[in-house]
Amino acid sequence: MKAKERLPIRMETRVGALSLALMLAGGIIAPLRFVLNKFAVDGGVPPFAFAFWPMLFAGTLLLLVAVLRGEAPSLKFAHLRAYVTVGIFAMGAPMAVLTFLADKLPQGLISMVVILAPTLTYLFAIMLRVDRLKLLSCVGLAVGLGGIMLIVLPDVSLPEPGMVWWLLLALLAPVFLGLGNVLIALVRPPTMPPTVLAAGMMLTAAALLAPIMAASGQFYLFDGATPGVHWNFLYATLLNSVFYVVFLEIIRLSGPVFFSQMNYLAVAAGFGWGMILFGERYSLYVWGGTALMAMSVLLLTLGARAGTRAEK
Repeated sequence: MKAKERLPIRMETRVGALSLALMLAGGIIAPLRFVLNKFAVDGGVPPFAFAFWPMLFAGTLLLLVAVLRGEAPSLKFAHLRAYVTVGIFAMGAPMAVLTFLADKLPQGLISMVVILAPTLTYLFAIMLRVDRLKLLSCVGLAVGLGGIMLIVLPDVSLPEPGMVWWLLLALLAPVFLGLGNVLIALVRPPTMPPTVLAAGMMLTAAALLAPIMAASGQFYLFDGATPGVHWNFLYATLLNSVFYVVFLEIIRLSGPVFFSQMNYLAVAAGFGWGMILFGERYSLYVWGGTALMAMSVLLLTLGARAGTRAEK
């Protein structure tokens, strides 16, 4: 198959004001999922249950929205393949890994591992010929990764040598995320609306999480939690619904490598939410790392635009 035929997504993508606005919005709201997770788990909701139910509710909500808009999901093979592939690699599998490891590794170390997703996204994009090697993009990814290292390395260590095996397992999460980001560009039918794909992939992810939730003994039917905690299910459902539609639109508009930079923005936004909601304060390492992450987004944007001009 010729390169021109293999690269329809990459050849049509571009980075513009809409992509930047969506990435900024997505990066700001993404950390709120972890805030809601903290509130829910602290209130007595099992972690896997809080991963499963909002995913199921959000998928059902978007399915209803799609049907009301006349965008009924197709059951053709290409569409089913998109739902299942994206649902497993971009959502279900990494979420299962991270939820399982939540109490087995320091949170800072888990954050550092997950932030490898942009680098792995770029690697998979080059391997699968969705993107080309570009100097500015490589520099941007390196600067963003350096910003994360500046934030987490001063405080991160392994309390016990045996945790190295959990750390190796944690590396599966960014591998799944990076591969999932790229597979979206390859398997998504061009005419599939984002609401339909988001609904399909979330329902697939929920189907994957359901047996894991049951097998782990975390099946939950909204009983036994602290009063008021169940509102977090509604908030997480709405957040998932908005975020994953934005997620798909950014990849459609500007490709998986550009979208992956949202990971850096989400980390920086997470610090901001920590200050607003929990009164947290941060060191110069954090602010220096945040500045590097902002520079990373700028460099990747310039690299993407330079690549687009070169293709014309």
